[in-house]
Amino acid sequence: MKYKMYILCIRKMHLDTGTHVIIDITNIENNDDLKYKNTITPLMDCICQRFALNVVNKSMHQFEPYGVTGVYILSESHLSIHTFVDERKVAMDLYTCTEFKLVDELIAYLKEHFTGCNIAHKAIDRL
Repeated sequence: MKYKMYILCIRKMHLDTGTHVIIDITNIENNDDLKYKNTITPLMDCICQRFALNVVNKSMHQFEPYGVTGVYILSESHLSIHTFVDERKVAMDLYTCTEFKLVDELIAYLKEHFTGCNIAHKAIDRL
């Protein structure tokens, strides 16, 4: 089943436009939320569930003394996150092989999650 979804995604890439969303979140009030994968993993899981992204595999790396990098491989492509605890910021990246029409909703969700933050983002149509 995983392979069929992957092949479908590859085929769609040739027919449809994909969306690449680059997100920079700064001035996060509670940087404790950025320190450990046990707080970042539920965020990534919730994003995937809320926006109907199909997780094929996931890898989360915990840095010492703190900080997280995570990549979720999606049947649609990927979702990644990098936390910068001391700088109180997060870099995220979502690429889908079909058009992702929920960019504004994703940004609103992240603003709810990281209260008091600033978010800059760019959505790029890709072939």
